[in-house]
Amino acid sequence: IQAYRQADAIGLEAGISAYDWKWLCWGGSTYNQAKAVMFACEKAVSLAPDDGNITHSRGLARALTGDTQGAIADFKVYANSTFNEENKARRQAWIAALERGENPFTPEVLESLR
Repeated sequence: IQAYRQADAIGLEAGISAYDWKWLCWGGSTYNQAKAVMFACEKAVSLAPDDGNITHSRGLARALTGDTQGAIADFKVYANSTFNEENKARRQAWIAALERGENPFTPEVLESLR
C-alpha cells in the first residue's frame, strides 16, 4: 500500500496499470483493509471507468466501508458487462443482500475471494 501511495504522490503512477491498482484494491479489501486501499480503487476506476472487472473491485471496497449505494452501482456495472453467468449471479446476490440491508461479506466470503 505504501509503495503505491508513494508512486501516486510523486507522479510515478503512469507505469501502474488500471489492473495493478485493481488488484491492490481487491487484495486489500479481502484482507479487511478496504479503507486503506480505497485510493487504489478510485485510481483503477478513473483509468478504466467502463471495465466491470475493475468497478466490481471498488464495489467490494465500498461495501466494506459502508458505501452501500456505491457498491450496488459498481456491482451492477459488472453484472451488466460479464458473460460469466456464475460470477454474474454472485454479484446479483450481493446486490440483493445489500439492498435488503444485509452484509454478504462474512469473513468466510472474504477468505473465499482471496
